[in-house]
Amino acid sequence: MKLTTIFFNKENQEIVQKINFEQANQIINKTIIEKSMNQKMLLLRYIFFAIIISVETLLASTFSGWVVSSPVFALIEWAVVLWTIIYFFKLNLKSFSENYLSRFYSCCSIIFSIVSVIFSIGLWLVFGAFSAGIKDEYMMQIMIQTICAVGGVILVSFAIYKYLQYLEISELAVFDPTIKIPLWGKIVDKSLIYGIVIVIAGMQIYRINKFWLLNDNSWISTMLVPMGQILSVAIVLFLLVAIPVRFFYPEFVKSYLLQKYTESFRKEHGFTKKQWYSE
Repeated sequence: MKLTTIFFNKENQEIVQKINFEQANQIINKTIIEKSMNQKMLLLRYIFFAIIISVETLLASTFSGWVVSSPVFALIEWAVVLWTIIYFFKLNLKSFSENYLSRFYSCCSIIFSIVSVIFSIGLWLVFGAFSAGIKDEYMMQIMIQTICAVGGVILVSFAIYKYLQYLEISELAVFDPTIKIPLWGKIVDKSLIYGIVIVIAGMQIYRINKFWLLNDNSWISTMLVPMGQILSVAIVLFLLVAIPVRFFYPEFVKSYLLQKYTESFRKEHGFTKKQWYSE
């Protein structure tokens, strides 16, 4: 697999192609290479895969007679499950001949699994809206649920794409300090920390004041509490998507350079072909 198509825009691709081996070797040391070759993530990616497939299978089963019987919807949902399995293993098989990119393929498979389950949930919500039949009394609900599901999937997928693009630019900036890192990406990075703190603090505040809030009929309990609950759910969903994407970022630039100058890096740091390629 040639990693020439992993960059999010032509400008980034042109910048990384100008980096020669001497420049790359100053940043990509033996410690980074050993981290890239680390096989410890093998178990983690299969755990992620098992969870994602379980969720997608559960969603597909709801249209296979378990909750409702809808053969067409069930077939499409099962096709998504099959597509996820095939692409996951297709992606991971490459790591057996490119051991030096083991972490890259593991991270890519985890990110792919996350996007796949988001797509599957969105599809399930759309199909769920139509499962009761297209009737006049359900038309408004169908329209709202469909628009929210499709819009949500597009929004979340676009957000993941833009965040990965930001992480790639941040990685490029290590090699070229003149590159300007987007401010919004730094804010998102900070939000991951503050988001966790806000959720934990909110849970503690609610736990301490739960009895008083449940027995209060003022606007604080009738308006503020539901708003706080909605905000908390939104923050949790944000963290559930953003943290794995951040933690499992595949390091596109370093992976590309490792493949581009693969033999130079192997010889420079004294790896045997068996260690490097696992052939």
